Amino acid sequence: MRLIKKGAEANLYLSKFLGKKVIIKRRVGKSYRIKELDKKIISERISLEINLLHKAKLAGVLTPTIYAVLHNDIIMEYINGPTLKKYLENVNKKEALNLCYRFGKEIAKLHNASIIHGDLTTSNVILDNDNLIFFDFGLGYISQKDEDKATDLLVLKKIFLASHSNIRNGWKKILDGYSKKAKDLGKKIIEIEKRARYLK
Repeated sequence: MRLIKKGAEANLYLSKFLGKKVIIKRRVGKSYRIKELDKKIISERISLEINLLHKAKLAGVLTPTIYAVLHNDIIMEYINGPTLKKYLENVNKKEALNLCYRFGKEIAKLHNASIIHGDLTTSNVILDNDNLIFFDFGLGYISQKDEDKATDLLVLKKIFLASHSNIRNGWKKILDGYSKKAKDLGKKIIEIEKRARYLK
């Protein structure tokens, strides 16, 4: 088992399970929390993430297959492909904009199913045989509120513009793919941004 990513909430390991190459997502305990409470929170977060992955599939969004859940570990399918972030950095502008449009369409499927990803970035999507595979729903939750959907998009907007300044109109293409409703959510995003600046 090899550590490939260390995070605040979980670590990712490359390993094997029943002869298959897999990713193990191991939730990290918090030493400052009471042990029983920590165990309960980890269990609830794992259950929620598995539920979100399942709901995403039902909504038509591709996600890794879950093979097993053992203690604090989610054992899931290993997908051999670049992250959308890396791919966008090395592809021509026309294809990059097309992928941004498709990315927006997939996000709309999540939000139409009341799934808030919680950490929407191009680093949390893998490109596999031209398919966009979404993963890492560890901060996700269920909500029908436009405010929560707009906040989800705002997280993406900030990271996307900082990471992909080379793709002119990339963010606009994401909103175009998201649907006509993106115009209303775009206004909500601006409202949230203004509110955040006011509170600083």
